[in-house]
Amino acid sequence: MDPQILAIVLLLAGISLIFAELFLPSGGVIALMCVACFGGSIYFAYDAWRVSYPMYWWGYLATVAFLIPASIFGAFYLLTSTSLGNRVLLSGPSPEEVTPYQAETKHLQSLIGERGVALNLMTPSGLVRVKGERLHAIGEGLMIEANTEIIITEIRGTRVIVRPVDEQDTETSTAFTDPEQTEDPWSDNSEA
Repeated sequence: MDPQILAIVLLLAGISLIFAELFLPSGGVIALMCVACFGGSIYFAYDAWRVSYPMYWWGYLATVAFLIPASIFGAFYLLTSTSLGNRVLLSGPSPEEVTPYQAETKHLQSLIGERGVALNLMTPSGLVRVKGERLHAIGEGLMIEANTEIIITEIRGTRVIVRPVDEQDTETSTAFTDPEQTEDPWSDNSEA
């Protein structure tokens, strides 16, 4: 057979084997056949064109140098963008699968600073009711008696961290919410 035809046929066979290697599990056997096809193609192209048509030879080498990486890239592109490829490759986990309880954590974060009531004796953990919702909570220090007003200070996992509302919290909240207040709580009263 003519070496020119063999060079072209083996080149096309090598390119098709690149695609076959990615879609068919072979343990590398198809890859070895692919390398053998490219080696045979280069040998027959050298035999056909190196001496008689050197421009064909160098053009052929440039074409091979372009086609092999382009075929590998094209095969990977097809593998990742087709339904067959999606069945072969495993997709990565979604953010919800990697970080569980995202919606619950986000909801609990919105409750920081809210007030509620301890439903039972917290030693240091127990249940609290905030905005009509029962939540698992952990006290910041000592035990918190049942029916004590609490405030949420932080979130740890899916639990809220609470502390009893003290006088300073009560004064601060009334200073800002009392519409009847006539004097500025931040002013210095030393003038009077």
